[in-house]
Amino acid sequence: MNEAMKNQIVQIVGNERYSDDENTLLLYSGEYPPSLVVWPTTSDEVVRIVKWANENSVSLVPMSSAGPKLRGSSLPKVKDSVVVDLNNMRKILRIDTENKVVMIEPGVTYDTLASELKKNGLRPLMPFLPKASKSVLTSCLDREPITTPRFHWDTTDPLLCTETVFGTGDIFRTGTAAGPGTLEEQWESGQAQKNPQGPSQFDPFRLIQGSQGTIGIVSWISMKCEMIPDAQQFLLAQADDIEAFQNFNYSIFRRRLADEHFMLNSAALSAALGSKKQLPPWTLILGVSGHGTIADEELEYRLGDIKDIARETNVKLEENLKDVKSTEIESLLNRASEVPYWKVRVKGECREVMFTTTLDRVQEFYDTFQQVAEDVGFPSDQIGAYVQPMVQGTNTHVGFDLYFRLDEDTEAAISLLGKGQQKLLDEGAYFSRPYGFMTNAIFEHSAPGTVDAMKRVKAIFDPNNILNPGALCFKEVP
Repeated sequence: MNEAMKNQIVQIVGNERYSDDENTLLLYSGEYPPSLVVWPTTSDEVVRIVKWANENSVSLVPMSSAGPKLRGSSLPKVKDSVVVDLNNMRKILRIDTENKVVMIEPGVTYDTLASELKKNGLRPLMPFLPKASKSVLTSCLDREPITTPRFHWDTTDPLLCTETVFGTGDIFRTGTAAGPGTLEEQWESGQAQKNPQGPSQFDPFRLIQGSQGTIGIVSWISMKCEMIPDAQQFLLAQADDIEAFQNFNYSIFRRRLADEHFMLNSAALSAALGSKKQLPPWTLILGVSGHGTIADEELEYRLGDIKDIARETNVKLEENLKDVKSTEIESLLNRASEVPYWKVRVKGECREVMFTTTLDRVQEFYDTFQQVAEDVGFPSDQIGAYVQPMVQGTNTHVGFDLYFRLDEDTEAAISLLGKGQQKLLDEGAYFSRPYGFMTNAIFEHSAPGTVDAMKRVKAIFDPNNILNPGALCFKEVP
């Protein structure tokens, strides 16, 4: 990058918020190192950076979470790119307790958000033990599953409205945030930026979510929260296979009795707890709550109904099991992971496989993946599995984590990533969040016309393909 272009960047962000230092660039390297890293602090600066990139045919890679980068979606995939690190935009812009909505910038992390929401009697809807450095905004944009399917009404939850700078340099607010009026005028009239639909009959936030920074750079979002329970209890059950919970799970979903509801295999639970206990193959975790002046009564009837269903479906629920106490599980929720991140704490390295299916097929896919692991020589006890029902239990996120050491199982891990994901894809697993070298195979497997439609959308909102080129199916570079 020539000096004239660097001087233009300095005019936008200042001398202290850009770097071309070799050691700094190395921290942001993906397939290629970037030529520059910039740290904007306002939406206006983001707009000016995007317009500068268009004028100079420079690729931009937006990011807001620090490492470890297990997926690599926000690392450069082409040469001479500029990383736009939004981590310095850390404001919690508004907390609306009455409407259970919070508005945040990209640099806000889960621990910071949870702490501030707690002062207002709220809690975030969040994934299981995210990285300490994980951007809440990025997590919402990436559709990471939350641990509370009871409050998951749409695949886009908890994301609501956004402010987005498209690849053209145009700034746009989605949902009710689009107006009329400024945000301050909307707040004055009692609006809360709670409806993500619109403006008009167009829902552009659905194009932005899941796009891995290829359509626009989001400078803030509003998101749903929930009240902190006034009474809460956790219940646990264990089984040799996940099918043992199937009838119980479906009955619970229909009646919406539990808040937290997910399952972990022994490797994942042991990793999350940071212990080396010999655990049963699968553990089911339920969080049950009560609110307000009748919190105890609400909790009692929910627990009673859940225990009735458990007896009918032969599931043994306990508050404490032989090897795991409910207090240990509760301590893992509504917070971020300790450092180092729990997934890399086990062996030093971790690679993720994630897909969506229905609950009745989880055991089938789990067995398939375990068989491929055996074929390639990857230890089965180093595969963590996290099963998270979503959208009231109508579909299910399944995540397989491969824990390994670089000097021991790297070759087998890489082989399992390729062959295992391909086998899952062939047998009907739905990869709605494609990452890494499987991205091409996933798009080739998609319905005819899908890639063409995505490229047409890309051409509208980022016609010069400056935003994260090389990601998803957008392979051309400026």
